[in-house]
Amino acid sequence: MVPTNHDLYPSHNPPLRYHQIMQLSRTRAYYDRNRRWIPPAFFILGFVFDAVTLQRIDELWTILQQAAYLIIVASLTGLEIVESAREVQPHRFIRKIWQYREAAIPFFLGALLNCYALFFFKSASSLTSFVFITVIGMLLVLQEFKKFGAAQTRIHMALLGLCLISFFEVLSPILFGSIGIIPFVCGMVASLGVSALYYRVILKWLNVDAVHARSQMALPFLVVHGLFAALYFGNAIPPVPLSVTYMGIYHDVRKIDEKYELSYERSPLQFWQNGDQTFRARPGDVIHCYVQIFAPTGFTEQLQVRWLYRDSLRGWKPADGISMNITGGRDGGFRFVTKKTNYEPGDWRVLIETHDGREVGWISLTVEPDDSVGERALTTVSR
Repeated sequence: MVPTNHDLYPSHNPPLRYHQIMQLSRTRAYYDRNRRWIPPAFFILGFVFDAVTLQRIDELWTILQQAAYLIIVASLTGLEIVESAREVQPHRFIRKIWQYREAAIPFFLGALLNCYALFFFKSASSLTSFVFITVIGMLLVLQEFKKFGAAQTRIHMALLGLCLISFFEVLSPILFGSIGIIPFVCGMVASLGVSALYYRVILKWLNVDAVHARSQMALPFLVVHGLFAALYFGNAIPPVPLSVTYMGIYHDVRKIDEKYELSYERSPLQFWQNGDQTFRARPGDVIHCYVQIFAPTGFTEQLQVRWLYRDSLRGWKPADGISMNITGGRDGGFRFVTKKTNYEPGDWRVLIETHDGREVGWISLTVEPDDSVGERALTTVSR
């Protein structure tokens, strides 16, 4: 007996169903052939997506999004501890989605680590700060691609602890409107307090053995908080939420209405420079350093702006410096200009630090004598 179309396609729309099955089969085959490349590809795309779509650090939606991700990760890792401690399945109402936890936990942890890596990267300028960013980046890659077997839950808890303390150490200066030891301590206390509450919920409400909870949760949290505090007092934590959005060296800077007119004579072949970082100086020239620094709304800080000269024998030595009070809120950043009238040929650097000596940003320049007398061909841009 020859089967009819109805026998082959029992649904009311047979060809469509067959097409869907074949498409799903091809998709699975493609995934199997490229399994090793798909996770790195999605990892890179996710990082780029966060870099493009992440809003201002003080935006309410950005803060709420981080808080939501933290709650999701805390819930999943808490259930992970329960499962490993009692070897029982979660409640039936979440059992259907529990099978996807191996993808869900790394996804939300990765989203949080992406977020904080970008925040800290924007504020980092010193070598020690970039070491800290490198550590976060390594953790981000490890949690995305490395499987740790029996220690996986402990690793998840350590990363959750890092995300939790990063959240409060970013939020605290925004609420205080300044950076320093007091906002840092308050952020640390808030993170430890939430960690302790979370531990009590796991221990008491979910009835997890105390020894297991200490090993899988308390120990990773304490280690991460201790290391974060040590890095802070070692000046390795970037001064979040401050970040330099632009620095440039110019022959002349004038403020007209709400814009700054920046004039430079840089060669087109030196397109990578911001203004005249190779400063060709004639007698009477003034070096102008134009700076834009982002700070959240309501944020105030007293910055130290230092001019440094590199001596061939003694290295970098201070030439002079000024204090600069800034206020936050402007999308493009707080703008100011610092000038240098007395200088000599050689390598210079303009360094910006917080009131407690944390490096916010710097720009280098080389002063070269210019003996020409012809009219300069200056280019002027507005910012």
